Amino acid sequence: MRLGRIQNDFSAAGFDLVKAQGLEFIEICCNYEEHVHRLIDAKESIKKEIARTGIDVSSVGRWNNNIQENGVIVPERLSLYLELMETAIELGAKVFVVGCNRDKSISLYRNYENAVSFFRTLIERADGRIKVAVEHCDWNNFITSPKQWEVVLDELPELYLKYDASAHCYRGEDYLAPLSDWAHRVAHVHVKGVVRAGKNAVDDPPAGMDDINWPAIFAILYSRGYNGDLSIEPHSKTWSGELGNAGVLFTRDYIRKFML
Repeated sequence: MRLGRIQNDFSAAGFDLVKAQGLEFIEICCNYEEHVHRLIDAKESIKKEIARTGIDVSSVGRWNNNIQENGVIVPERLSLYLELMETAIELGAKVFVVGCNRDKSISLYRNYENAVSFFRTLIERADGRIKVAVEHCDWNNFITSPKQWEVVLDELPELYLKYDASAHCYRGEDYLAPLSDWAHRVAHVHVKGVVRAGKNAVDDPPAGMDDINWPAIFAILYSRGYNGDLSIEPHSKTWSGELGNAGVLFTRDYIRKFML
């Protein structure tokens, strides 16, 4: 396994920070279309930073998905997703992470049809050059749990998962059983802490300072033969700035205890 982090500052300073933190790769996450365009426009400078620092791009993804509207996959948006994936491939990324929004103007059945069609298009275009993985955050994405995975991933054997225990924790769900049952389809893992008080999530502190059972997660990963990347996700408003950098180092040192 390797340990890196989400780093959406892919300037020279951003790469230098990741290297100084003793991490091995960056993951780039695009939330809005302007972020997608910014990444595509910067791909040549990113290649230079990869060569200069030795820090590679492990994963590229799109969150806050808007691929379908009024019952159809929107062609212009699909083209941008495909261009983003091609950029990820050109940067040497191993995983392209994406979701599919639910269109409330059509039935759930048709939503599944559109989702399968969308992911199949990505997989066919990828042609083995990169793994396409579904994220399970529920921000404009309805493929979030085993109930949906059984429909979509069973239909698409070449579709993978990006696992993030925090997504299940936010919803008050079991996060160990999905990993145990689906680890054979996991291509990428996020490392993000969560603290809950009663029914409410309080904060996203560094892993090891939170409620998630990280030893059990690693025990499952080892038992299922996972040997992919682990990506720290700094997410908390509390843990930002200087404190945020300290939190990344705390997470790094804690998680490395399990990387044998």
